[in-house]
Amino acid sequence: MSIPTIVAQRPVIAGDKQLTVSTIRIAATHYDTVIFDDSPDKKHAGKSLGGYVIDSSSKRASDRESAMEQHREALIAARAERPR
Repeated sequence: MSIPTIVAQRPVIAGDKQLTVSTIRIAATHYDTVIFDDSPDKKHAGKSLGGYVIDSSSKRASDRESAMEQHREALIAARAERPR
C-alpha cells in the first residue's frame, strides 16, 4: 500500500468562506476529492456544498482525468455556492 499523494490542492477564500479543495491519489486507480473548512471557527464543517459535506465526505475517481474534473467542479462550487 502506498502513501497518499496530493495531486491538487487549492485554497478558496470568498466572502466568509475559507476552504481548501484537495485531491489525493491513494492508489494507482483511486483518487479522492474533498473540501475542507479552514476558517478558525469551522462554521461550514458538516454543511453541504457542491455535492460534498464539508470536512466529512469525498468523491472518488478511478483515473487522474476524472479526478481533475471533480477537483475543478469542487473549486467552482466552493467559489460560487453558499454552504447549506
